[in-house]
Amino acid sequence: MRKLLFLLLCLTLPLAGQAALDPNGITMTASVNKTALTLDDELTLTVTVDGAAGDFVPQLPSMPAFNVYARSASKQIHNMHATSTFEYVMMPRFPGAATIGPITLHYGNKEYRTEPIQVTVYRTQNAQTNTASATRSTSQTATTPAAARNTQTAQVPQAPANMPTLERNLYNLAAQQVGKDYFMVAAVSNSAPYANQTFTLAVRFYYDKPFSGSAPYTAPGITNLFLEEIGRTDGNQKIGNVNYPYIEIRYAATGVTAGKAEIGPASIEYVPGGRLDLSIFDRMFAALGQEPEIAKSKPIALTIRPVPSENKPKSFYGAVGSGYTLTADIDRTDVEAGEAVNLTVKVTGPGNLKSTSDLVLPNVPGLKTYDTVSSSNAAAANGTLKSYKIFKTVLVPTASGDYTIPAISWSYYDPAAKEYRTVRSNPLTLHVAPTSKTETGFDFSAHADLGSGFTQLGKDIHYVKADLAPANTDWLTQLAELSWVNYVALAILLFAFILALRDKQTVAEKKALARIRARLKHAANEEAVSDALAEYILIQYQVHTASLPLRDITAALQAHGCPALLVQQFSELWQKLDAARFAPAQLRSQNTQELAGQAQELITKMDKASQGGRA
Repeated sequence: MRKLLFLLLCLTLPLAGQAALDPNGITMTASVNKTALTLDDELTLTVTVDGAAGDFVPQLPSMPAFNVYARSASKQIHNMHATSTFEYVMMPRFPGAATIGPITLHYGNKEYRTEPIQVTVYRTQNAQTNTASATRSTSQTATTPAAARNTQTAQVPQAPANMPTLERNLYNLAAQQVGKDYFMVAAVSNSAPYANQTFTLAVRFYYDKPFSGSAPYTAPGITNLFLEEIGRTDGNQKIGNVNYPYIEIRYAATGVTAGKAEIGPASIEYVPGGRLDLSIFDRMFAALGQEPEIAKSKPIALTIRPVPSENKPKSFYGAVGSGYTLTADIDRTDVEAGEAVNLTVKVTGPGNLKSTSDLVLPNVPGLKTYDTVSSSNAAAANGTLKSYKIFKTVLVPTASGDYTIPAISWSYYDPAAKEYRTVRSNPLTLHVAPTSKTETGFDFSAHADLGSGFTQLGKDIHYVKADLAPANTDWLTQLAELSWVNYVALAILLFAFILALRDKQTVAEKKALARIRARLKHAANEEAVSDALAEYILIQYQVHTASLPLRDITAALQAHGCPALLVQQFSELWQKLDAARFAPAQLRSQNTQELAGQAQELITKMDKASQGGRA
């Protein structure tokens, strides 16, 4: 009985603690698959409720600018935790700016509300605009979009000129492909960004007939860029008389250094679904006999611009964008002299802060400052990339008193305003009291009064009287009296020690390199390839890759004698490894083996270059 009660207590205590920390533990978010669309496009509103059990339906606000014509709901339960998703497919009624107000949910005597969402609807500039609303319903229910495609005019519609760049480019690229059953397009929001400025890359696969197979997707290769996937969605786009469904993947791309950059083709492999009037069995067996086809996007050439050098502040570390915030804090405000204080500085804002330089903290007289350690991360939020970078250091006051840590500055370049802006933290005050520790390593209580105002604290010199040794006239003694012989023997001994130490280091390096090659040969994923390559760079060139932006890693490799060609090959491979993390699961094993082989080849070249330098 006691064991049963103890078991029940262990099971209920964590639940009671969670309820105390968060009585409801519920969050609700809302998002749309696009914020810019035309009158002929669909808009999908997704509402996610996390942590609420039972049956409930969120309350939509009044939306006069849209007609909701489809609804769906799903629920997932994992480890007694429920997540409900509600999707609403809507069509815009008229052009202009529209606001989807807060969505509400009443649950557990509490009301939850989402943030408003701003959407812009544009009028399509083509001859079929006046008949768009009349044909919208038929295009949505048509079972053969190709029939509608055959009736469209030869004139290709164009996106509105005032539409956002990314959406306009996607629309116009897709309009040029009308007439095909399957095609893929890719576009960017900015073709000439600044270094460290984040822009959006969107890849869309359009289809007007069903397709079978797993349809593996291959992400685009990149040069001189960082790439982070920020979301996947599907939707519909009406181009002329054809209503094309599409699948979209979006990335946050960031230029590394000023110069040329390139986004290679993205591709998807699919098996055409064939005729729709066939039975499910006929379509299945027909698909087995068909060869897979590949749809590819066109490569995109970019120009990465350097930020202006005029009026560049000293507190500029490479961030480009707007809306950055900076906070600074210490873990204690009252300490004794000699005690450590942890200082934490956090920068948050848009884009990717991983490639920015480390913050230089101000020196405060009386405070000993240790090396700064930085860490960063990025996450997708409503189709954009948000990131943070944290700097931590230890301050040790050497004397008592009141200290002020001055405001810390962080500057960034705002492309919209075309000027540098600076954010600052609040000054921090530290009160240091005299130390209360009395350990000195000497017993001051044991002393003797010597008179005349002097006190004997102790003795540290002991005199030793030694007799003169008799003269030794053997040949070893005579040889030792030759000073040059002693120096030669010492030099030989030192040289032998250096050779032994070098041989020991060489053997250790060979064992480590063999271990790295074995890890690459059996790498299970791209993270294992990255870790093995990072360990090799550390052993061969003494360059740490952790928390360093790519440009700092390449600069360190060049400084340590790595040839420029191999540095460029490392940069390209490192970017591929970063991008491979976002490849689909079915392609990761194939990409891993290919990337591991490239890493093996690069290590072999670096070994040869290093041996040539030693020779």
